[in-house]
Amino acid sequence: MDYNSSIDDFLSQVYHSLRASRRRYVIKLVAESDDELSVRTLAKEITAQEQDVSVDCATGEPYRNVYNALSQTHLSTLSDANIIIYDSKRQVVTAGSNHTLALLLSNLNEIALQTLLSQEYTDTN
Repeated sequence: MDYNSSIDDFLSQVYHSLRASRRRYVIKLVAESDDELSVRTLAKEITAQEQDVSVDCATGEPYRNVYNALSQTHLSTLSDANIIIYDSKRQVVTAGSNHTLALLLSNLNEIALQTLLSQEYTDTN
């Protein structure tokens, strides 16, 4: 495998990891924490954001759905890309070796989207 192919494969994996909003939010939450985060904490924070409620009110079926999605899909995807380190036995997450890159790409994507949306708004008015 040549260098360009390796880079392409790496970038494809990282960009695939950034496709889901829940994964991007995990990346952001990990960046904001100095310690490891439990899957429960991540699920509470994501549920609160998605449901537009306080973290204390992030319970019930919405919480269970987020918790299961994180445990069964999202965290392993981020871990496979070395964006996070996911200890499935302890149910905790910390930053992986590619976390800073993923955070940067996620932030750039958000800025680009906001810029495009503001230009569309300006063009229509």
